Amino acid sequence: MRPRFVPVGTLAALLGACAGHSYYTTVTATPSAGPAAAIECTRSTLTKLDYQPKSFDERDHRVTAQQINDSVSRPEPQFRRLLNQIEVEAKPRADGKTGLTVNGHTVAEYFTHRGPTFVDEPSSDQVKEAVQTIVQACGQP
Repeated sequence: MRPRFVPVGTLAALLGACAGHSYYTTVTATPSAGPAAAIECTRSTLTKLDYQPKSFDERDHRVTAQQINDSVSRPEPQFRRLLNQIEVEAKPRADGKTGLTVNGHTVAEYFTHRGPTFVDEPSSDQVKEAVQTIVQACGQP
């Protein structure tokens, strides 16, 4: 067997192409409320935005929710739908203030012979708007 080498220029181009995409939309804020109140505000805002809760950690002040987007269709026969997901964490910072971190991302769901397969995609406009709405409603000092 002969060893195969990838030219350095090709490898650099591939790594640069992969590094240019950001699949998550992350926004941080410093609300004047404590972590428990900030998460409770986040939960109510997510409900108003029609996101379904997936998990809630009362002790560590974390919540995750998702919204099914059936309005998108693709010519791929295995494509099922898009899922908009939001993860929020509120925690006390060293300076005594509350830190609120809101992550939003979009996942494509495919149905393959192995079952459901999830593929990360760039954040949809709906997720970006929802993240901004949460920060404006719950992250203002």
